[in-house]
Amino acid sequence: MNDVLIAQQANNCRFCNFNQWMPAGVRVLNAAVNYNPFSVTIGNTTVASGLDQGQITRYNQINQGFQTVTLTGPNGYIYVQKQMFIGDGMSTIAIVNSSTGLDLLSISDTACTTNAFSSCIRVANLAYYSGSVNVELGNLIFSSVAFSEVSSFSRVSSGNYTARISRPGRPGNVLLSVPLNLSPNRIYTLYIMNWNPSADAIQTLLVEDRRS
Repeated sequence: MNDVLIAQQANNCRFCNFNQWMPAGVRVLNAAVNYNPFSVTIGNTTVASGLDQGQITRYNQINQGFQTVTLTGPNGYIYVQKQMFIGDGMSTIAIVNSSTGLDLLSISDTACTTNAFSSCIRVANLAYYSGSVNVELGNLIFSSVAFSEVSSFSRVSSGNYTARISRPGRPGNVLLSVPLNLSPNRIYTLYIMNWNPSADAIQTLLVEDRRS
């Protein structure tokens, strides 16, 4: 019997206080399941404390170059300590499940041209237990997005959509349908995540970014 599927959507404006891309701006998303909340340190800067599954931080300014990213639990136990390159522009560090427990994945938050009538959207598959997925938004289909893969941006007319998530081998069997409201002149990433260690336990997080 399949687990009950839960949809989660969040529209979070991440650039409301900025007129342009900040250099070396880093945010952290916790997409891992079956763990207590984490604290995350990049170099000597604590960027997250008590970050629960499905939560994402605001951008923090971090010095460019190779930095040690440390992931710890509530008791101070170090789960992951990894050297990661912080470049200019914006990026998201995703905490994901892996074959060895946990891993950190860097996602470049690149730009996409929009206007008063359009939005941009991409898909990031962070659902370790589910493998590749298809994501259908009307006539737009993101096909066979593998775990840890981030699609390119696609520009669409702003408005209301329903995202339908399925497996590439069975596109007619929809695992999850979730409504999306895409505002004009906004950039979106639809994160696909698990909510427990089951292939069918899919949830989504829609993150909205804005540029002036």
